[in-house]
Amino acid sequence: MAGLDAGGESRARKKGSGLRRPKKRLGIRIDMTPMVDIAFLLLIFYMVTTIFTTPQAMEVNLPKDDKQEIKIAESNLLTIRIYKDGKFYENIGTKKPKEVDAKQLRNFLIEKNKANPQKLVTLIRIHKEAPYFKMVFLIDEIQVAEQLIKETIPIYSSRFAFDTWTEADDKEVEKVLGGGE
Repeated sequence: MAGLDAGGESRARKKGSGLRRPKKRLGIRIDMTPMVDIAFLLLIFYMVTTIFTTPQAMEVNLPKDDKQEIKIAESNLLTIRIYKDGKFYENIGTKKPKEVDAKQLRNFLIEKNKANPQKLVTLIRIHKEAPYFKMVFLIDEIQVAEQLIKETIPIYSSRFAFDTWTEADDKEVEKVLGGGE
């Protein structure tokens, strides 16, 4: 609320001012309490009604503590390795790994999964020094490929798992890089 003070201040006369009387000033005082109350009410209202975005997280199902072995025929196991240089290497069964271009990875996954739609399992092995975004890229490509395959095979569902990188994986990739047998 605003207040009005009509009393005004008395001013002493200055010499030579003559008969003029100084104008009385009205004292105006504005009460700021209601404005502060409204500001805080608006602040609380916006804090309560604002929708905060949840952090986007990738769901990864980890196995239980008990080691449960699942038998898979080698002809149905597609192994994709991500080496420390960020390149992708694939092989099915015990065949020699081959490098797969990242640009062709989606088409490669679609081709392999359409060739063996119900039994193919993709095993992902990532070198501990490999860039993290390569793993995310690979999982995204697997999921996009799954959606594209579902357009032609409605009951299709991709299956993939992670495995630890071993010295044998180093040797396999070194064979490809070095050209040795």
